[in-house]
Amino acid sequence: METGPAEVYRSLIALEPTALDFLLPYGNWSAPPPGIGPFAGPVGRAARPVPYGAWLARVFDLWWDTPPGRRAVPVRLFGEIVALLLGAASRSEAVGLSPLAVVVIDTDGSLQRLDSLKTAYAGAPDLGMDVFRHDFEDALDHPHTVAAQSRGLDSLCGSCRRCPVVGVCGGGRYTDRYLHGSGFGHPSVYCADLEHLIRHIGERLQEEVRGVPGEPARP
Repeated sequence: METGPAEVYRSLIALEPTALDFLLPYGNWSAPPPGIGPFAGPVGRAARPVPYGAWLARVFDLWWDTPPGRRAVPVRLFGEIVALLLGAASRSEAVGLSPLAVVVIDTDGSLQRLDSLKTAYAGAPDLGMDVFRHDFEDALDHPHTVAAQSRGLDSLCGSCRRCPVVGVCGGGRYTDRYLHGSGFGHPSVYCADLEHLIRHIGERLQEEVRGVPGEPARP
């Protein structure tokens, strides 16, 4: 956030990577990420600035406007959002409503649900299982795993279910919804940022559809 989006994007492209991704810092309503907290919790999410959404929207424009004849490096987050807007399923934890099937094996052999949950509170990923006494199906079927990874509209809070971009946002990462004392039944701490980015990408897609026939295909 301290470095401009154009500088970051161009410096990464200069390395000629085969693919890129931009990851939001882990945060939640009790420990907001840098630059957007503290604020009035989930109720006040729509009234706050969207520094992450605006930063990523600028990077998206640079990526989307890759000059004809120059290879556009795949950017996972942007590709996922574009695909979801066009009706495809998600393959990412960050966006979309597709369920996840993830089990983490810790160094001591314990089986855990998403390790990103460590950022919510101590012991959040723990299932009380290990590779010596349990199989992966047991871990995937554990109620705590199902709660974190089932996705779908039924897993979201009411305000998320009513949101017009929920099919793309998917409520964001599960861990980013946490609020101490009331759990994960909230929108993402990045709710406003995600909506800003998704709407921006949707507008660029609409511009493309209204564009002149025969223009070069976008990334």
